[in-house]
Amino acid sequence: MKKNKSQIFRILSYVKPHWYLIVASTIAGILKLTLPLILPQVVKYFTDVVLMPNTTFTHDEQVYEVVKWIFILLALYTVVYIPAAFFRQIGATEVSNRIMNTMRCQLYEHLQKMSAKFHQEYKSGNLVTRINSDVEGVHEFIWNVATNVWIDGIVVIIYIILMGSMNIPLTIIACIALPTSVIITKKIRAHIRNNSRKVQANISEISGYMQERMTGYSTVRLFNMEQYERKKFNEYSNLIYQYRKKTNKFFSLGEAINGSFSEVISTIVIGLSALFIIGNQMTIGELIVFESYLGYFMTPLRRFAELNVSYAQSIAKIERVFEILDMPVDIRDSKEAINFEPDEPANIQFKNVYFKYELEQKNWNISNLNLSINEGERVAVVGSSGCGKTTLISLLTRFYDVNKGSIWIGNNDIKHYKLNSVYHQMGMVFQDTIIFSGTIEENIRYGKQDASQKEIEKAAKLANAYDFIMNSPNKWQTILGERGIGLSGGQKQRIAIARIFLRNPRILILDEATSALDSESELLVQQALDQLMEGRTSIVIAHRLSTIINADKIVVMDNGEIVEVGTHKDLLEKNGRYAELYNLQYNR
Repeated sequence: MKKNKSQIFRILSYVKPHWYLIVASTIAGILKLTLPLILPQVVKYFTDVVLMPNTTFTHDEQVYEVVKWIFILLALYTVVYIPAAFFRQIGATEVSNRIMNTMRCQLYEHLQKMSAKFHQEYKSGNLVTRINSDVEGVHEFIWNVATNVWIDGIVVIIYIILMGSMNIPLTIIACIALPTSVIITKKIRAHIRNNSRKVQANISEISGYMQERMTGYSTVRLFNMEQYERKKFNEYSNLIYQYRKKTNKFFSLGEAINGSFSEVISTIVIGLSALFIIGNQMTIGELIVFESYLGYFMTPLRRFAELNVSYAQSIAKIERVFEILDMPVDIRDSKEAINFEPDEPANIQFKNVYFKYELEQKNWNISNLNLSINEGERVAVVGSSGCGKTTLISLLTRFYDVNKGSIWIGNNDIKHYKLNSVYHQMGMVFQDTIIFSGTIEENIRYGKQDASQKEIEKAAKLANAYDFIMNSPNKWQTILGERGIGLSGGQKQRIAIARIFLRNPRILILDEATSALDSESELLVQQALDQLMEGRTSIVIAHRLSTIINADKIVVMDNGEIVEVGTHKDLLEKNGRYAELYNLQYNR
């Protein structure tokens, strides 16, 4: 219960800046719901006074009274009711849209700050669901809690005063409805909230699953796994269906209880009203007014009962948003962090570095690693799969932080620098190149947003990408599909290299940038990479040893440790681990 209250106060803190819209929407809502109360009073006036057989009004006066009140009512509905209904709707909707926009942007910003470990633990589809679907829970909350609860609360008080002025015993009976319906639906509300959480969790799961399978559709088809994947998807979907079925069952039960309860109250009130009329304690006009007010009275009462249900559903979604927002950013700038200035040396040092992905695991992924890389030096890192090459790069880029030891760039521990200032002078080309949907120009410009067209063309030429871009249907404005669909592997790599040329970093990291390319593409990409590495501090992770023969220094890793360091020639002469890898690759 404490957690629920804290979540309510937290979401209300988002509402606070827009209080004036909530107030306007509430006032408009009260006008919208109370204005119809005039009509029953007019009907009572007609029934008990104007249209009575023994009325004192003449025929012309009767006609005048009827026409007068028709015009008054029409004027009120046109001048007051329509604007009130409009502002009631638009005010609350505008607040919920503003808050959803704020929360969505906050969530995305927070996700960008999270480390690689977080993004490995959460599927991208799951996170997309939280940004899109779960944030929508705010609308339900604003509409039902932030506005309806105030509107209905004030209107109920007005109804009680008006009904009480006519008949207190009947009003007391009518008032029994609210607490009774809330008590009856308490357990139902808990079930709905629990199942709503499960529905949202499974929607996140199925979103992540779909994103993976849609991305890997070719693998699914080539392995004839369509039937298997359909079965798995159906299981996910069926689970959502079952939870929603339970939610709907409890929702329908709550609706049925509340609906039937209001009808029972209405029946009792009509019966007692008839007895009061027989005993000359009530007029027929008063019966009409009281019954009309009772109908209006039951509407907010029913909404109060439904509020429990809609609150349970919306808060389940909002909790999932706050769950992500409350996760601490584990890799962030310290308060004393400084900029990594362009005039500082771009040398790198690993000092007694230890690291493991999970603290509970027994073995270190990186153990007692010491390595110095001078500014402008070209260093290759080689070793068998799983030896720690990519982990080394992940630590240098602070995708993860070391457990022990330190990594220095320039004159300081990398933790003493602001991450953005380090990344501004660092460029990476991966084996699995990330190309975004959009134009070729937009993808290259990703390296420098304010680059001129001349700079973009120069970068493309240096990356050996200019010719194929000019031969593309719309040249720079050629639209690329998701993950660069429409480009070959070599073309993607050259776009990525052009992006780095445009950024012009002083530290360059190449993570097996040519391993997945054919010979012709590899030649073009390698030429571009050689030009890119010129004069930059470069770290090259390579599988094909032929691509790093000319490196200033080759670092050989095995089981998370550096076992050899030297030039290609020196390491072959040592006849150690590097020579073993080289001979295996070239069948010697």
